[in-house]
Amino acid sequence: MNYVAIVGTNARKSYNRSLLWFMKKHFNAQANIEIVEIADLPLFSEDAETPVRIAEIARQIAASDGAIISTPEYDHSITAALKSFVEWMSYGDLHPFTNLPVMIVGASLGRQGTNNAQEHLRQIMDAPGIDAFVLPGNQFLVGPAATNIDIKTDDMTDARTISFLETIFQNFMVFAKSLQPMRAMAFDRTSGAMPTVAGEGVVESVKLGYANLDKVMPGSGLDVDAVPTVISPDVDATVVEQGDGWWIEKTTLTDDVVTSQLVTAEAAIDDDEEDATTGASMF
Repeated sequence: MNYVAIVGTNARKSYNRSLLWFMKKHFNAQANIEIVEIADLPLFSEDAETPVRIAEIARQIAASDGAIISTPEYDHSITAALKSFVEWMSYGDLHPFTNLPVMIVGASLGRQGTNNAQEHLRQIMDAPGIDAFVLPGNQFLVGPAATNIDIKTDDMTDARTISFLETIFQNFMVFAKSLQPMRAMAFDRTSGAMPTVAGEGVVESVKLGYANLDKVMPGSGLDVDAVPTVISPDVDATVVEQGDGWWIEKTTLTDDVVTSQLVTAEAAIDDDEEDATTGASMF
């Protein structure tokens, strides 16, 4: 897996930069993590042409399997540099985060880590034009950063914190892999253009193996006539999964209205006799 790790600050000294470099080293056997700096990027402006460096980063993100963003917390929110960067990524033809798995981490000098900044960033990444898939839960909040991160060696010093990060990163890898089909059908929600997806219009439907229902509802479970006649899928059916008396097959949707036909039989019921099955549902 190839991930892009974004340093969410333009500060020269940053615990969040060290955190990402530690992740790059620590998880090098599991994934390739490329560090991206936003320190020298210009402030977002609708009146300016998209800078070459912005376009290069956008292509790098779009080609990745996911992104990791490490954010400090300034005044209960993310940095101005990171907000400006995200605005560039949602402007014009640049939408590399669409349907992209994103993992958020953060370190700060306070004991609460970057809780407020991370929650704000989650809201931002869900905005139209960005449309990222942020890993739910799994908050990694490092604080106080000075006692957990060696900024000179880009190492983390607490074994329990490292173990927790390993768990979250494993969760993110599973999350990213599961979203690969969604990533393939990414589109810009602001444009209204829908992608063409292979196999579109094909759904999976559950089939129950009863030839007819007249032997299911009437009578009782002890009655031999209540045992249904079990059938099998059609020879040309595309069966996805099959069990005892049921299966799942792919069905192609059409513009015609399809109605299910159930073979039913009228049961002779004595008006004076209480019907034990009235109001019950077979399924």
